[in-house]
Parts: sequence; structure tokens; C-alpha cells
Amino acid sequence: MDLILGDAVILGVCLNLSESGLRGTFSHPVLAGAEGLLTIYQGEQNVQIHARVYSLKGDEARIRFRFDSEQEQQNIREFLKLVTPSSPKSWWR
Repeated sequence: MDLILGDAVILGVCLNLSESGLRGTFSHPVLAGAEGLLTIYQGEQNVQIHARVYSLKGDEARIRFRFDSEQEQQNIREFLKLVTPSSPKSWWR
């Protein structure tokens, strides 16, 4: 993933992803309250969303997404489906 803050692009690693935000680490320090454009990558797929650094705990940042439209929320949901393994199907019914 990467986070664009002003003119800086800060690379990071996503540790946990949900519909409302994520937890991750960055290659350079980020400040709580910072806002920017976040891009999350999975192979050839990616999703971009405006985000805010909500809090910091050690070297981990908690990020909240800022949705400007229902379509942006839907984009995150679709991306989550793409990156989340489907649950095993039951063989009995």
C-alpha cells in the first residue's frame, strides 16, 4: 500500500483490512490526524480511497477511510471480496 501525504508518497504494509479502515505499518513516520490518498494493492488489483491516520500504537497506524460517495464504499467492499478467501463450503446439507 502507499499513502500520498502532500508531495510525499509513503510506502506501507497492510496488516488488517476492513470496510471502515485498516491497520498497517509505514516506511516513514506518519502523524495521527494526517489525511491523504491511500492505495491498497493486491496483485494487479488496487483500490484508492481518501483516508485519515486515526491513531498510532508503536509502529502501527490505524487508518480510517473517508467515503465521499456510496460508490467508494462499494469499491472497498468489492476489493475486500477479492482479497478475502471465501469460506469453505460445507459438503453436507
